[in-house]
Amino acid sequence: MTKLEKIVPQDFVVSEWSGGKTTQIIIEPPGALYADRDFHFRLSSATVELEESDFTSLPDYDRIIAPVEGELSLTYNGSETPVILRGLECAAFDGAWETRSRGRVVDYNLMTRKGVCRGNAFALIVGAGQTAEIRCESGEQGRSILLCWCVQGSVELSAGGETTALSSRDAARLEVAPGGAAVNVKVQNQGDSPVRLMVAQVSFLS
Repeated sequence: MTKLEKIVPQDFVVSEWSGGKTTQIIIEPPGALYADRDFHFRLSSATVELEESDFTSLPDYDRIIAPVEGELSLTYNGSETPVILRGLECAAFDGAWETRSRGRVVDYNLMTRKGVCRGNAFALIVGAGQTAEIRCESGEQGRSILLCWCVQGSVELSAGGETTALSSRDAARLEVAPGGAAVNVKVQNQGDSPVRLMVAQVSFLS
């Protein structure tokens, strides 16, 4: 059983923080509050207007971050060797780490709760008139959720007999029931310029 759901910017939750603005794209369970720190996963994008900032400590979560505009430099636990991220490059790290960032960017941020689920993320660029395929697999015990966020352009997604069209900044959520099932998602760019997507899969452990 699969379910493909489109999420538009009007459904996002926007909040201010000391260094800019955060747009929450998806949170699970629905209605959970980031401030309560009891959510299973959260996908968001933040505008970082400070040249340097310290990340909030989130010891119960693993994190993945990528800049979708600009270049981001990260240092962990006082290290003098930064991790440099250019457009759409992802870094995974422990939310408990003391993390400092440098660079004014718009970012992509996936948080997954330790012991509940795990996540991975990557960028997908589909050329004009081209198609691509994403495979989403569930485990024997836990369901999986595929999250697609359209950073630039417009694209059509098809899976399990359902189709939805995404424009820039729209998102889609595909849920795959447990049991070792796999679903292939067709990504079709019908426009005249490349489409840039950020794609994540969140797999629940039970």
